[in-house]
Amino acid sequence: MKITILTWIALTSIASALLLAQDKDTKPSKDADKKQSQDAGKSAAPADSVSSVIPKGATEVEPNLFRYTDPQGKTWFYRRFPFGVSKWEDKPVEQVAKEEPLAGVVRDLGDRVEFQRRTPFGISKWVSKKTDLNADEKELLATYQAKLTAAPKDSGKTSPENKNDDKSKDKQEKE
Repeated sequence: MKITILTWIALTSIASALLLAQDKDTKPSKDADKKQSQDAGKSAAPADSVSSVIPKGATEVEPNLFRYTDPQGKTWFYRRFPFGVSKWEDKPVEQVAKEEPLAGVVRDLGDRVEFQRRTPFGISKWVSKKTDLNADEKELLATYQAKLTAAPKDSGKTSPENKNDDKSKDKQEKE
């Protein structure tokens, strides 16, 4: 195994760097003890300031989460994090209205139903069995069927399915 000069120099420099790093004095000096005691005092100060941020009458709801009602009657939450305390007002949760399903195209294929819906990424198409419809699909099918029954049959306008029916009737009449 041949070791080149550059490899040998690199290995020697790494070994010397490791030996020099290990050469430091391992005995703690008096200056180091003073510095450690000062650091301990500094770490105690932020903990005291954190506890002063949370009011004395606050009740602990869960670990590091406190609830406090101020003299004006507002309820505040305080959460203790590693870097400080966060405070926010307790407001009732607003009821989120159920989003209406996006308008789509529905085609009845007998035992299956084809759905088309416009999405931000383009048109989404899928086919489901009538027995396997989810809540949104059932709602789309119900609105589609309601539109079919509500559409006046006497007006000159026909639905796409009625056009197909007319074509099939025309074919039957020709035969």
